[in-house]
Parts: sequence; structure tokens; C-alpha cells
Amino acid sequence: MRLEEVSIIGIDGVTTTLFEKRLSTRERTEPEAVTRLRSEADLLARLGGRVTPRLVDTGDDERGPWLRTEKLPFPTLAHRLDAAAANGAGSLDVAWVERALQAALGALATLHDASDAHGPLSIVHADLSPANLALDDAGTRAVLLDLELASWRGAPPLRDGAFRGTLAYCAPETARGEAPTVASDLFALAATFLHAMTGAAPRTGSSFAALLAAAAERPLLDEHPHLASGHPTERGPAHAAIARCLAHVPSERPASARDVLALFR
Repeated sequence: MRLEEVSIIGIDGVTTTLFEKRLSTRERTEPEAVTRLRSEADLLARLGGRVTPRLVDTGDDERGPWLRTEKLPFPTLAHRLDAAAANGAGSLDVAWVERALQAALGALATLHDASDAHGPLSIVHADLSPANLALDDAGTRAVLLDLELASWRGAPPLRDGAFRGTLAYCAPETARGEAPTVASDLFALAATFLHAMTGAAPRTGSSFAALLAAAAERPLLDEHPHLASGHPTERGPAHAAIARCLAHVPSERPASARDVLALFR
């Protein structure tokens, strides 16, 4: 799918810049891709811009279905990491990362807990990564982007067990083709902030090699022993939160993002 900036002139003559998401020419012939774009628009409408960009409009035309959201006034974590790398810094400021992690956990908790008049929406983002997380300069507001792969109460079922997501950050069970869960969202968010702390993506290499690495039995924490060693109070709450969420076995991770936030208190 493609995301582009578009300028819309309102009836008052004011020009507004929005993000527009459309399918590629190939995707327009794939019923699953069409259904998932419409599902994303439906979910964004239900969330009302609480922890995601606000849905402005959606529809269909000769180029297929589309949706438009507000343009956020701050960048993604991926843009911040790229800028840090370009400046030779690599990792981001530790104090900012700790604030940003709390903000991201709060946004994820709101997403997981979201409901409507019919009950819980049962949302799992399923593709958390630096590119899908926007953060303000203070590190106190987080917005979750790209709900194309999200599973939720009204989402269409996937036709196969193929992997979908971002290999560098995904949980090992989702790399093996298992359905994404709250636990796999926590792993992906922790892997995202591991990148922010270290300045390096948790996994690199070709897509096939990364998939094998993600699905392997070797825990990601084995490559970062400093996160798992020592007492949590000595490592600091952000390190402790990341270490707990990177547990290789899903049942050994915290039960929810709100449980992880308790580590900061």
C-alpha cells in the first residue's frame, strides 16, 4: 500500500495537508488487500484519533478504495533514529527514550483496551516498529500508525498462515506463523525501543535470514545480556521493561502494557 501527502482545499478556502493511503495497481486486484484497507478505515473511525491519526475521510474511486488521515506534527521513531545515525549518535537520549517508552506503552494499553457500544474491540496492532510509531519532541505523546495488519473484532480473517509484519522487530511466535497477540505486540514494542537504546536494529540481513533469526529458538535477549543481568532497579525501569517484554516465551511476558507501566512507578 502507498501513503502519500495530499492537499485538500476546504469550502472556506483553507488548504489542509493530509495523508492518503491507497492500494497499488496489483493490490487492487487482490480481494484481501481491498478488504483490509476498508477494515483499517473502519477501525480508525471507531478509535476516533485517541492513539492513532484521526480518520478524515474514506471512499472509493476509479483507482480503488482509499483513506485519508490527519498529518501528525511530529516524526516517527524511524525518522528520529535515521537522523541520529546521520549525526553519528546512533542511539537516542536515554532520558527521552524512557519517557517515550512510557508514552508508547500508554498508547498501546489504550489500543488494547479500546471498546465501542458492542463491547471490546480486541485490537492487536501486529506490526509495531519504529516506522509505525510517532513521538513528539518531549517524548510524552505517542501515536500508533498503520493498522493495516491489525487484528480486531471486525477484521477480516487472513487466508493463510504466512508471516506478515516487520521482521526486525516481530515476536518469534509470529515469525513462525502464529496469530499475533497482546504478548507479541509487547515484544515488538520492546524490540523497537531496544533499537532506540542501542542504535541498531535487533535483527538485520536478508528477509529470509531475518525470518529464520526471528523464528529461531535463540532468545533475542541472549544478544543483549546487560538487559537481563543485575537487579531491575540497577538497570533502570526502561531496561527492565524491555527485558521483560522480550521474553522468548509469550507466557513469560507481562500480561498487558499497563502491567509494564507499573515498572515505572
